[in-house]
Amino acid sequence: MTKELFVIGLGPGDPELLTVKATKLLRESKTVFVPYSTNTNRSLALNVISPYLSNTAKVVQLGFPMGKEVDQNSLKQLGEVICNNLEEGVNTFVTLGDPSLYSTYYRVSKFLNCVDKVELIPGISSITACACKSNLPLALGNEGIAVVPADRLDLVEQAKGKFDTIIIMKGNVNLDKVSESLKDEYKLIYARRCYLSGEKITPWDLSVYDKDYFSMLIGVKKREDG
Repeated sequence: MTKELFVIGLGPGDPELLTVKATKLLRESKTVFVPYSTNTNRSLALNVISPYLSNTAKVVQLGFPMGKEVDQNSLKQLGEVICNNLEEGVNTFVTLGDPSLYSTYYRVSKFLNCVDKVELIPGISSITACACKSNLPLALGNEGIAVVPADRLDLVEQAKGKFDTIIIMKGNVNLDKVSESLKDEYKLIYARRCYLSGEKITPWDLSVYDKDYFSMLIGVKKREDG
């Protein structure tokens, strides 16, 4: 048998928002790799998947260092942990949101030559989850959307005025500066931990900013019709 690794997007953090395919693979999985931040030593992902794991599934937690510059040797060691725990058949690597968007999986993927087959399973991204919670259309007709991490102020300036909607991710930094730049042209919504404990969705005001990594600023260009 081949060693298969399914990289599963868990959505925003509500166990009921996993796809049917994701829950099926979790139940079939022999080994489940669960990343967590070494900065906090907590894994939101583990809480999401717990209802779906079989009693025989082996859970391997992976401590990922977070930050712009991550030591490649640390990532290589995580790859070795994954390779040493892979079993023939179905193995899963879980990640919040969607695996194609800012996923921890891609930090370690180049060290996984031991895997015979990789398949990504889509999940609901925090972008669309927070927009739905806000009852907010991100785009209509031929409108354009920009997604920018909050530490890229240069890209915020480039996107301003060119895109109808600008979504600022990883809001633990700079949302105060970003809001000053966008407030004249865009209606701003602050969204934090959508579908999680501690959720907050509110029109932007500096007083609500708590520098949470799982927060974002959604800017929708002001229209004449309001």
